[in-house]
Amino acid sequence: MGSTNTDVTNVDLTRETGVDVTATAFTETTADDTETLTITPTRRGTQLVVIINEVSGDAGTMTVDCAAGDYWAGQAMTQVEIAQGKSKAFVFEPAKHKDKDDDSIVLTITPASGKKVWTDHDATWQCFQLPS
Repeated sequence: MGSTNTDVTNVDLTRETGVDVTATAFTETTADDTETLTITPTRRGTQLVVIINEVSGDAGTMTVDCAAGDYWAGQAMTQVEIAQGKSKAFVFEPAKHKDKDDDSIVLTITPASGKKVWTDHDATWQCFQLPS
């Protein structure tokens, strides 16, 4: 099973100002292969929001995992399911999920059995940081 790795660029929100938060399409086109988002917050991790959208509405349920980090509270996130046609938003506890070497948070998106993240699920993601 392969995986496509994507480095995420965070969008910083500004108070009382509209900021474009465009949905970005996943790129994995091989059945049963995962796609990994590597996110490096530039603000406190609790100010980071990631939205994952299953757009197709008929490809089944995707799953999202977040790896355990290296800090004192390191713990993987309980796997989250995203049903067809639904979206879920995530906020992270940095002490649980951040890597000590580069402060990244890693998410792995797995398609429904026999499906492709991009072409079957038509899945997209958005990542933004709340103002300080």
